[in-house]
Amino acid sequence: MERLDEFRSTLMAQRRQLLTQVAHLEDDLRWLDASVEAEMQEEGQEQTIARLLTRLDEHDRDEIAAIERALQRIDRGEYGTCKACREPIPFARQRAVPTADTCLPCAELREALERT
Repeated sequence: MERLDEFRSTLMAQRRQLLTQVAHLEDDLRWLDASVEAEMQEEGQEQTIARLLTRLDEHDRDEIAAIERALQRIDRGEYGTCKACREPIPFARQRAVPTADTCLPCAELREALERT
């Protein structure tokens, strides 16, 4: 139970950090939008900035969603069990990647399949 509490605290701290980063990013964007010089208003530059921000935003959303799923697995008593093979996920992997929902062999297999 202590390990679950440790993982829950780690995940919640990561979530807080991501939400803070997103808030700072939004503040920076508002400042940038208000402060950009006329020559920076070119359409190509705006599109590049928009694509970059979309990717950053998607990455943050994906991380927050992974944290939420991990917290739900803790609540359901499923945390630490590989969703693919149903074997326990080693503690070292849980500590390294608290959002991991698969053991390393299953994660590697999934990645290999995705590459093909």
